[in-house]
Amino acid sequence: MQEYSTLIFIALLVLAFYFLILRPQRKRQQAMQQTMNAISPGTRVMLGSGLFGTVVSVGPRQVVLEISPGTELTVLKQAISKVVTDNDEDRLDEQDELEEETVAEEPIELKSERPVGESTTTAGTDPAVEPDSSSTARESKPPTAE
Repeated sequence: MQEYSTLIFIALLVLAFYFLILRPQRKRQQAMQQTMNAISPGTRVMLGSGLFGTVVSVGPRQVVLEISPGTELTVLKQAISKVVTDNDEDRLDEQDELEEETVAEEPIELKSERPVGESTTTAGTDPAVEPDSSSTARESKPPTAE
């Protein structure tokens, strides 16, 4: 009976390994293969880095993407993480509406922290130190070593 319980335990471990690791991995590979097969010119895709592009041409291992008008990028097929849907991308018209709303708001007025009528100091002078009227040039003393 001891021998059968050890064999049953090993069989359960193999089944658990299959259902928890191998089967989900195969499903991910099949889904990725279907994604690669669905890619054709004109398809909008997203790379693993988050870069969006439109497929221009498909080769056996590489895909040419147009990431902006006139700018093409060649990437490996494995770099494509998914085919993009409308929900995956921000729409440009929505961004324009958000920008118009922020521009339409009244601008914030900046208030000066200095009272009106207070004179400003010129660069290089310290307002806390009054200039010495007896001499026009300051003497510089070399630093002494202590």
